[in-house]
Amino acid sequence: MNFVKELMKKGSALIHGDVKYEDESNQFCIMLRVCQIILIFYFLLFELLTFVFWPEGNKLLVLPWILILIGGFWTTYQFRTRTVFHIFSFFTIVWIWLFVRYFGWDVGAQHYLFPLLVVSFFATYDNRRGKTIYTLFLLAFRLYLFVYLSNRPPIYPLESRTQTSFQILNMLTLFSILFYVCWTFSNTNQEAEKKLAYYNKRLKHEAQTDQLTGLLNRRSMIEFLEKRTSGNSEEFLSIAIGDIDFFKRVNDTRGHNCGDEVLRRIASLFIEYMEGRGMVCRWGGEEFCLAFSENGDIARSYVDELRMRVQDMEITDPSTGEIFHVTMTFGVEEYDFSASMTELIRRADDKLYAGKDRGRNCTIY
Repeated sequence: MNFVKELMKKGSALIHGDVKYEDESNQFCIMLRVCQIILIFYFLLFELLTFVFWPEGNKLLVLPWILILIGGFWTTYQFRTRTVFHIFSFFTIVWIWLFVRYFGWDVGAQHYLFPLLVVSFFATYDNRRGKTIYTLFLLAFRLYLFVYLSNRPPIYPLESRTQTSFQILNMLTLFSILFYVCWTFSNTNQEAEKKLAYYNKRLKHEAQTDQLTGLLNRRSMIEFLEKRTSGNSEEFLSIAIGDIDFFKRVNDTRGHNCGDEVLRRIASLFIEYMEGRGMVCRWGGEEFCLAFSENGDIARSYVDELRMRVQDMEITDPSTGEIFHVTMTFGVEEYDFSASMTELIRRADDKLYAGKDRGRNCTIY
């Protein structure tokens, strides 16, 4: 059992080995290696069937093709993707022609042109002209096989039983290759789409979020307020702009790390409190902006409660371990359904500064 596991581990490492060129993905070469392994087993089974159903046939007929596939497997480590595919494509087309010519059209070797076409679309991602030319070439080759060889007697006619066994083998191998190729690249595309969606979501989140506090940033709040003040909404809208009192003193006496800790703690408090009540953003520096779908009286009560919670919150200086408190001053303004977003913000800001003039740690409405 351990021997089998070790053998499978080495086989997997061989299949997933990296390519020689750093600027190319090994995904295509891994897929091609698996396809070649499938074809090696195909030729071995083909040889076995000749012993069982066609004892008068040529023995070891498939040995050169197995050696070619082993050589093709080796090329996936040495050459560029496009070169590897051309080598694989050339020998596959030659084998298809010989198979149809020797054993006849009804055995079905010509159908291997379909997985070859599918594989070609993953050999390169940006060569549309090359893919179109190659598709037309495969179409022309299949028409040639049909017109020229389908009505010609095969060099080695097969009995009905032998022909059926080869047809089944070709069918199983063909579907195995198509299944693996489609499975591989559908998963790859889905993973790429998931990653793209994730990165787009993360970029959007980063564009809307203040990195230090995790709150929405000023840009996001402005977009929200512009939408609310420029539309026909009949909902109440009130905003509050708050400023941490004497925040510069905290930075100067306790250091910027402590100042950042103050911002994070207040932001955490805001996020918890504002859930279900409205939106909050870091407006800039030590300023925060809150938006409520309420009239000014209710908004003022919310903001005053929040101000008291900030005042009671214990903050630990990360450098000294000392516990201290901060306070905030807020200006609250209710939207009158006529002012612009800029005017609404200016009025709230004016009330904030009025609160500072009155001694701070207060809410002005």
